Amino acid sequence: MTPRLTQEEYNAIHEKIMNASERLFAQKGYNGTSMNDIVEASGQSKGAIYNHFESKERLFLSLLEKQTILGLNQLKETFTAKDTVVEKLRKVLDLTMINCCDCPRDVGRMQLEFMIAASRIKSLKSDMKNRYKTIHAFIYELIDEGIKNGEFNSEVDLESLTSLLFATLDGLGLQYATLEIEFDSQRLKDAFLKMVFEGILNQKLQRGF
Repeated sequence: MTPRLTQEEYNAIHEKIMNASERLFAQKGYNGTSMNDIVEASGQSKGAIYNHFESKERLFLSLLEKQTILGLNQLKETFTAKDTVVEKLRKVLDLTMINCCDCPRDVGRMQLEFMIAASRIKSLKSDMKNRYKTIHAFIYELIDEGIKNGEFNSEVDLESLTSLLFATLDGLGLQYATLEIEFDSQRLKDAFLKMVFEGILNQKLQRGF
């Protein structure tokens, strides 16, 4: 009879599997990594891995969710009480540009591989949508804060603007990963902010932007 694991032991194995998988996905890509690779790298049996993750897709999604939560928490920690919403959005864009236009291309391709593969699996769609909603809500709340404190025009279409910002940044990451386009991320960020803020900033604040 297999001895019952304590919660601490279970969590340690869970983390070991995730860490080994993250290294493999970064080295070999999503499609290039097999469950057998994960078994070997983690030192766990296939049964133990399936006890934690029902599939390779679920494992990869768990890694993305972990990175999303860590990234958003780290970003929030950079915000200060004196930051305007414009300054907060600058910080968001700084981090996003690093992740989508200054990261190793293999990382971007790996995420695209996963999104295509996972989109065909019904059991993952809800979790994938929840990840999207988490990031969408974060941007939405920032812009809403800017409207409420008078930084942005009150007539801004909050939902549409959030979706457009998200889609634009996703599109840059797609072009960078697949077409190997070299972006001047600082120049791109400045142009993007100018374009967005000229449309939504309160007229009194535009002169100082």
